[in-house]
Amino acid sequence: MFKQVFTALLIILSVSVRAQERPAAYAVDENFNLWNKKTNDTTCVFADIAYIRDYPGLKGMILDSLTTGTRVIIKSEAYNNTLIKDFHAPWHKVTYMAGKQQRSGFIWLGLLALGTNHDKEGKLWMYGFNKYLNRSNDEEHLSLCEIKVLDPSLQTIGRTSILVTKGEQTFTEGKILDNMGLAGLQAIYRIGFFGEACAVPTDHHYIGWTGLNFIRLPGKSNVSDAGVLYHQEKLLFPAEHRLDPSLIIKDIIDGEVIDPDQKELKYKESKKRVKYIWDGKIASEIIEMK
Repeated sequence: MFKQVFTALLIILSVSVRAQERPAAYAVDENFNLWNKKTNDTTCVFADIAYIRDYPGLKGMILDSLTTGTRVIIKSEAYNNTLIKDFHAPWHKVTYMAGKQQRSGFIWLGLLALGTNHDKEGKLWMYGFNKYLNRSNDEEHLSLCEIKVLDPSLQTIGRTSILVTKGEQTFTEGKILDNMGLAGLQAIYRIGFFGEACAVPTDHHYIGWTGLNFIRLPGKSNVSDAGVLYHQEKLLFPAEHRLDPSLIIKDIIDGEVIDPDQKELKYKESKKRVKYIWDGKIASEIIEMK
């Protein structure tokens, strides 16, 4: 009898200590983030393993673990902005299916995909932030973005990583393109990080998919500072320029205002064309002798 009472007291004490370790209330997080998730939005787990907790914080008890591609539905506003893996993101309450049973709990937003797309074959394309490389102070604004392709049974069949600029972009979007005329590719995954404010660039990353491997392709970046300057890049693949099928073209225009005090601004433009040769495995810049 004494042992049973003693054990019960230990359990009560343990629960009490755990409760005291956590804040009594959830701190609503109204900060902007690239995920842009709202209540009742559906998204997917991006991390290989994502823990579901009973509280929006690392001190929450683990209730469940979900694997890549698992669908979750956002069921709350954002809480408790937390720094994990070198970037800040809040927690959300989510619901998900475990077999035929619906369950719920809290998940850190950084474990979810930034964007997802399905192709005609039922494969799931997705990208998100992952671990960061060891980097110098000169690389402090770079983030490691990982891309994955999952088959219809949600098994990962391909993955790669790219470095992206971590700036003040307001949203992100992925799109699956066909091979755009590049022999040896089944598809191209285009990932965009969009800047809507002055001097915040919009960057597009292009990653080719052979069916087995990813291949990095040239990207493009556009930025403007109203009344001062602009930088525009346009990428043309063989299916667009209809020239050499192994040629990728990037047209670049830089504009700088001539007189900022004029009512109608005029810009001095400089134009440049960069060419890349595609050999089925890599796109190499063509260096033209002047």
